[in-house]
Amino acid sequence: DLSLLFRAPLPCRARRVSRLAIMDCNATVFGGGCAPEYAFKLWNLVIRPPRCVYDISQLGPTEFLAGGVRAARRDITIRTKRGTQIACSHFIPRQDRRGGLRKFPVIIYLHGNSSSRLEAWSLVGTLISQHISLFCFDASGCGLSEGEYVSLGWHERDDLAAVIAHLRRSPFCGPIGVWGRSMGAATALLHADRDPEIGAICLDSSFASLRQLAEELASSERILVPVPSWLVDVALALIRMRVKVLADFDIEDLVPVDHAKRCSVPAIFLHARRDTFISPGHSQQLYDAYKGYDKELLSVDGDHNSERNEQVVHRVLCFFRRTMRLDSTDFSVPSHIIDAEMAVPQRDGLPLRVPLGQKTQQSFSTTDKENQNENQKELPPPVAMRPLPSSSKPMRGSRYEPARPKCGPGGVPPRGDLDEPECPLSQAVAGKKALPAGARLLAARGGA
Repeated sequence: DLSLLFRAPLPCRARRVSRLAIMDCNATVFGGGCAPEYAFKLWNLVIRPPRCVYDISQLGPTEFLAGGVRAARRDITIRTKRGTQIACSHFIPRQDRRGGLRKFPVIIYLHGNSSSRLEAWSLVGTLISQHISLFCFDASGCGLSEGEYVSLGWHERDDLAAVIAHLRRSPFCGPIGVWGRSMGAATALLHADRDPEIGAICLDSSFASLRQLAEELASSERILVPVPSWLVDVALALIRMRVKVLADFDIEDLVPVDHAKRCSVPAIFLHARRDTFISPGHSQQLYDAYKGYDKELLSVDGDHNSERNEQVVHRVLCFFRRTMRLDSTDFSVPSHIIDAEMAVPQRDGLPLRVPLGQKTQQSFSTTDKENQNENQKELPPPVAMRPLPSSSKPMRGSRYEPARPKCGPGGVPPRGDLDEPECPLSQAVAGKKALPAGARLLAARGGA
């Protein structure tokens, strides 16, 4: 309708609402509409889309029950290498201490552009019920995280690297998988080629190249008037120049398909059949170029912003379970790792140490006090779950451990040691008739 091109300008507020109404919740560029200031703020369509603002209570309760599994949500902040603080949430199944502590596999969810970690809420119940934890965060410049601009995956991959490093420092973190959507999928692909230890990735509706996406949108039905290719080149040149200055990255480097050629992490590609924003051809292009041999391509119902149904989520989880070997891996936590990681009792910020010996301080001589100080430096810090050492249960490696009885080869005491009360063999024959000398000699030599 030509009247759309010559209609009277809307008031400022109405014009702003109109532009937001035709923007995808995960969009990287506007789907149409023009404004007088459009040419002067063209770069904001890439690096400063509308920010998703929400209240922390929308993340749900901090303790809940999903599929019969008790779970909790921990909200933390992580500092990235660029110095920004990103807001994170970790949904973790509760440990069953009766069966011993164990590790939990982790799925990191990466949201789309102009979105937030609220996008991951639909996966919480499904993952927790299968004893898989879910970690989600607001990328820099999105949601409640710090940052002024987004970069469509270029800097967001450093946010992902900081999250993975944080998780790997925990002794209760199992294999890590990454599920990204739209911008989040591009972020996962930009990072996976430099971190081959990731268990698996799910790439939902990623673009193959930002320039290719811009050229396709310029000639698509989403724009009222098709834009000629030369004008697209001019607009991209202007955007590139301003983005370099404001957000410190080059939009010409946003080519996920180049990273796909170097990535070997198991990957499953998703794309909606009716996606008119990022065409399904992008995922097909990424799938064909992907280096890894363990890869799948799944076409699903819906459009770019449709929520993935239960069948699609189940298919992706089956892929994660198979490639990350969740059904055949022992996730129990060794006791020595638990001892090293458990909290040490503290008072006024200083760790409490176990006192030395049964002697009182008055009975120590000056030399004994000096030896006490030297030995105390060598003692490891006590562990909260470890009982205090005693004469019956000494702490191995400390001064509480009594001297071992002087035994001969094979742990058999030499002749004459049977009368010593601290020898184990003497306790075995306590109350029995003394052995003849010949029998003692035969036992000392290891005979039958």
